Amino acid sequence: MFAAERSIAGAFEEFKRVVDYVRHEGQSHDAYTVERRLFRDLLAVGLHLLGGYFEEKHGGDVGPAVEIESGQRLPRERRKSRSYLTVFGELELARSYYHRDGTSGIFPLDEQTNLPEARYSYFVQELVEQRLGRMTYQEAVSELEALFGLALRKHTVKDLAPTIAAHADPFYAAQGTPPAETEAEVLVAAVDGKGVPIVKDEPAKHRVRLRKGEKLSRKKEAVVAAVYTIEPFARTAEEIVAEIRDEHQPVERPRPQNKQVRATLGGKEDAFAAVRAQVERRDPRGEKKRVCLMDGSRALWVLALAMLEGFTFILDLFHVLEYLWKAAHVFAAEGSAEAEAFVRRRLLLLLEGKVGYVIGGLRQMLTKHRRRLSAAQCKTLKTVIGYYERNRRWMRYDTYIAAGYPIGSGAVEGACRHLVKDRMEGSGMRWTIPGAEAVLKLRAVYLNGDWDPFWQFHMQQEAQRRFGHRRWSPLTRADALKQAG
Repeated sequence: MFAAERSIAGAFEEFKRVVDYVRHEGQSHDAYTVERRLFRDLLAVGLHLLGGYFEEKHGGDVGPAVEIESGQRLPRERRKSRSYLTVFGELELARSYYHRDGTSGIFPLDEQTNLPEARYSYFVQELVEQRLGRMTYQEAVSELEALFGLALRKHTVKDLAPTIAAHADPFYAAQGTPPAETEAEVLVAAVDGKGVPIVKDEPAKHRVRLRKGEKLSRKKEAVVAAVYTIEPFARTAEEIVAEIRDEHQPVERPRPQNKQVRATLGGKEDAFAAVRAQVERRDPRGEKKRVCLMDGSRALWVLALAMLEGFTFILDLFHVLEYLWKAAHVFAAEGSAEAEAFVRRRLLLLLEGKVGYVIGGLRQMLTKHRRRLSAAQCKTLKTVIGYYERNRRWMRYDTYIAAGYPIGSGAVEGACRHLVKDRMEGSGMRWTIPGAEAVLKLRAVYLNGDWDPFWQFHMQQEAQRRFGHRRWSPLTRADALKQAG
């Protein structure tokens, strides 16, 4: 009996045992026990069948020799075995090997079946990497061990992540323009920063305890971007104040379309270059109204102004509001009606485009009350005034809301929380920069809802890298004899 037939026969025998269990012994067990037993037994059936699939390939034997692009003949040598870990269990694959001294050898089976370079099957890799966007390496490994009985090594999994994540940016670069019917009129880019705890290069290894205030990690900023389109939604200043301060139920507003989030530790220029590339893919002819929403980070604004053309730049209203509350608490207690009235009155002025009135009023209050204010309170007021002065050109809210533009960066704030904070700032977590970058990219792919096409792209890129540069053709026995003669 041929090996493939033995494997298929083994699958049938295993399946017959499963059926026999259900009809007899399983009848005395509860549903949970039966379900768990069936899951394990059917994995064993799958291992037999997958073994049969490979055995039908005969180890990739394509004849006595192959000819490569240089015209050289590589004879078939002894088969070489490799371990292959799948969700069903582990297989030993005996592969035909074609080789001649001075050349790199060829395993036709690897190319025929697109085997990964790593021991883990692409499906096992996918199951692990998918989980890395939601849980720690150890949790991912433990979950798959509990489900499939796989003996995975955490460090091997960690080593795979950067290679896989490196395909995320090329994947998005290869995406075309979304279908016109799924897009909206206003193209929005929202950018912000969020700290990630990074392991220090030289932690204090030899001290029994750290000095006061000393930590084993430092934070490095991940620049987070959200790009989406949305339909204009015009409102009045009074409606916005009522929604923000009175928590009135807003009129159902348009939803972001084709939102794509990204985070990188590679620096601000890298982040803005990616935003610019995505904007040009989505609006190649510049037909959409373009809006950029950010907080008051001067470094972000410098790059945004230099790298994003044709945008209306808007200072995020909620960062503006935070500063307004700081000023209010100089003169009124937190939670007081006086503080609420202070903020409400000036928020309405800001939304009406009267930034100068607000700045002038705060200056007058600083002058008038300077003697009774503490140094810290004076400093707070000066900070608020300076923030509004530096950013007033991006605070033309009357113009923005009349045009129906978004004025709050909720999309990127949410991305900072969901993409970065929820995954990267767990208790005791500290990251290397390559490890953090890899997880951020994989998590973004997952949150963007692009996992399936991304994984297909990743496998295609790996196949191209491993096999695309080699051209070979099998030689029949007659061809080999002819060349030898």
